[in-house]
Amino acid sequence: MPQLLAHPPSTKPAPEKIGKYEIIHEIGKGTTGNVYLSHDPYYGRDVAIKVYHVDAGSDGQAAKVARKMFFNEAHIVGMLQHPHILPIYDAGEEDGKYYVVMEHIQGARTLSAYCRPDNLLQVEDVVEIMFKCAKALHYAHGRGLIHRDVKPSNIMLTLDNEVRLIDFGIAILKDSGMSMIQGIAGSPSYMSPEQVQSADITFGSDIYSLGAVMYELLSGFRPFRAGDLGQLLNQIVYATSPPIHTLRADVPEELEEIVTTAMQKEPEKRFANGGELAARLTHVYKQLKVDHNPIDEKEHFALLRRLPFFHDFSHAEIWELLLASEWLTYESGDAIVKEGEMDDRFYVIVSGRCSVESNGLSVGHLDTGNCFGETSYVSDAKRNATIKAEEAMIVLRVSATLLEQVSTECQLRFNKVFLRSLIERLQGSGNTQT
Repeated sequence: MPQLLAHPPSTKPAPEKIGKYEIIHEIGKGTTGNVYLSHDPYYGRDVAIKVYHVDAGSDGQAAKVARKMFFNEAHIVGMLQHPHILPIYDAGEEDGKYYVVMEHIQGARTLSAYCRPDNLLQVEDVVEIMFKCAKALHYAHGRGLIHRDVKPSNIMLTLDNEVRLIDFGIAILKDSGMSMIQGIAGSPSYMSPEQVQSADITFGSDIYSLGAVMYELLSGFRPFRAGDLGQLLNQIVYATSPPIHTLRADVPEELEEIVTTAMQKEPEKRFANGGELAARLTHVYKQLKVDHNPIDEKEHFALLRRLPFFHDFSHAEIWELLLASEWLTYESGDAIVKEGEMDDRFYVIVSGRCSVESNGLSVGHLDTGNCFGETSYVSDAKRNATIKAEEAMIVLRVSATLLEQVSTECQLRFNKVFLRSLIERLQGSGNTQT
């Protein structure tokens, strides 16, 4: 969040209840609000509730800003439903206190932990994370929202290394009458030149900020560093950041070019949108997988070639699909997907057997060669079933967004075979949907 002047965090004990939500304990304090672990009795799930440091009748600039941040986040309840954006479930006001209710992710951490030279992520991991962020921004931009505060501490990683873009408190809705927060630029080190100069803000500003985050994750250093704020802002507008390869030797040249393009001073010289940035990152990711795991990839190819699911695929199409997917292993009892969660990926069982459960009841089983994840064909759909491994399993997980980057022929082949397999399963065992 931007560092705002606001009321200091309350020293009062956590309330027992906010609205219908039962408070368990406090899990965080910020300049604009306290965050509590809470329980939603209606849906039977734990949630995080942010209560803003402002009373309904408070005066002063800080109170006005906090209120506007609340209304900003409350406005997007239900507006953003994407696997890589932290969902906001609810918002409200009670006894003069404003609050928003969000997904609670146990054990999550932000990317801030990986911005030091002595604790950098592997290049391949950075590319995958940035790809997901680019897709999340593309989705938000498609709905008219400009985040305005993309930075490492606003990108969260789950225990499964999934990505959640968080904190739309100072986002603006382009070309709308929505109440906008003015005068809050964001976090200086990641601000675009146009933000620094108080010029018109477009979606390209978020692309620049994501480029600055990428630079720091790859190098361990922020792109611009100065002794005071004035010097920093001047560098953002006029200076060129040190080349990444001078700070880290194993960064591919193409990836460095991607960062440079994202951080161009003029918005029109950057990537046209998050989808274009994601496509470029996909190309780098594929090449990194081939370079780093040539032996494993050949073994994976051989296993897929023997599966009936891939009998109609050409060798080139299998390689394309393999490079656009993840190879995962599960032990007995592990949940592969969970009922009710959003997930834009398809799954093919390479080996093993799993159970299909809906509303806590077993409704079927899937074996080697079967596929699931058909809800990925429906935008913003949630899983209808929980899939659990019954024994050691190997699963090919194909991202719908990565699948968009393979050849048209490969996409058509995959969709044809997947849907044919789904129809055969439904005809043979009722209407088990996953």
